Amino acid sequence: MMMRLRFLLLATVLSVVTACGKAPAPASTNTTAETTPIAAPAPAPDAAAETAPVVAAVEESAGTDAAKVAPASADTSALGKEIVLADNSSPAAKSDWQYEEGRHFSALTTAQGTSSSPGKIEVAEVFWYGCSHCYNLEPLISAWVKKLPADVSFVRIPVVWNPTNEIHARVYYTADALGKLNQITPAMFRAIHVENRPVTEEKDIQQLFEQEAGVSAADFNKTFRSFSVDSQLKRAKDLTVKYRVQGVPLLVIDGKYTTNGPEIRNQQDLLAVTEELIQRERQQAGPRS
Repeated sequence: MMMRLRFLLLATVLSVVTACGKAPAPASTNTTAETTPIAAPAPAPDAAAETAPVVAAVEESAGTDAAKVAPASADTSALGKEIVLADNSSPAAKSDWQYEEGRHFSALTTAQGTSSSPGKIEVAEVFWYGCSHCYNLEPLISAWVKKLPADVSFVRIPVVWNPTNEIHARVYYTADALGKLNQITPAMFRAIHVENRPVTEEKDIQQLFEQEAGVSAADFNKTFRSFSVDSQLKRAKDLTVKYRVQGVPLLVIDGKYTTNGPEIRNQQDLLAVTEELIQRERQQAGPRS
């Protein structure tokens, strides 16, 4: 009995260590997340990750406290670009692919349109400013993005599960519209994860824009509730559901594949799986401009 109990405890620990948390579990088969996050199982972490409930690479729920590690910025905007429909056919067969669907990644039932230019393979990071693991991933993904080949486009999509996510997504798209992502993204991460400030009140957000990016109150107010920002926010809400986002950070490759496999155990696994899926897309489609 004691051995069985120990085995169950070990299995439970291993199942949660790489997921910071999940989006709220739906009450029915509807994929729309509710506002109260529920912890969910995931794979084992690397040594640099938090021990409960996750590793820096894989997922954060809508309400977990953050770690305090200074990030670098890796912001890329897709605002205003034409939506490009992805090919939903299966990836080209190759006997020596290292990673497997269901173990390392998932294929979406219906491919979603991307916001990148035609001929580009899009990698979208679904993230949240309040996510400690998005924050911890920031330096690594920033360096990784700089080395992407010309046929790969990197974008970000803020997750929207609840009102806190929504206000932070609005911050992201406001900074995007004002051309201030490089200043605002590190400032938001720092305020939340280093200074322990939630940055959810509009007056605090306006002050952050003014102090960190020199944005006047008039320009901020004109943009923060603008039609353009509202439109981007609506799309982020839609994609949170269509991408079946249960935890962040999550990478979505060409609107077709998501890096939510149970055998992704750390940040390096996350990027390695992404790189292979990029190769599969490139092989399937042939050379891209």
